[in-house]
Amino acid sequence: MLKTLDVVCAILERDGKILLAQRPAHADQPGMWEFAGGKVEAGETQPAALIRELREELGIEARPGQYIASHQREVSRRLINLHAWHVPAFTGTPATHYHTQLVWCTPREALRYDLAPADIPLLEAFILLRDAKPADWC
Repeated sequence: MLKTLDVVCAILERDGKILLAQRPAHADQPGMWEFAGGKVEAGETQPAALIRELREELGIEARPGQYIASHQREVSRRLINLHAWHVPAFTGTPATHYHTQLVWCTPREALRYDLAPADIPLLEAFILLRDAKPADWC
């Protein structure tokens, strides 16, 4: 039986661009790009986990907005339930406390990066939601 983990990730948005983070060499899927985030601890809500993880990984204070989508994928003999949240507001400047590099790009430009496979359907869901709603949807 596979161990199941709930993980949250942030689609941080600023000025029409989103933040991608490159996984470090010591992590699963090294060098791939992803949305920052991490494991939901016992008794923690997804938004609370996201706030804590973004503080740890990027050094920012996030204000999660709308839930985007979830995707389930097996990674390294674990079943990961990855939940994406739109983060249209945060304070501080994102820094590489965990990741190798950070890059701001448009959502469509993000599709050109070597994204972690679990993040691709979440990015696609974000693009569909964004295209379907007015510019002030957040």
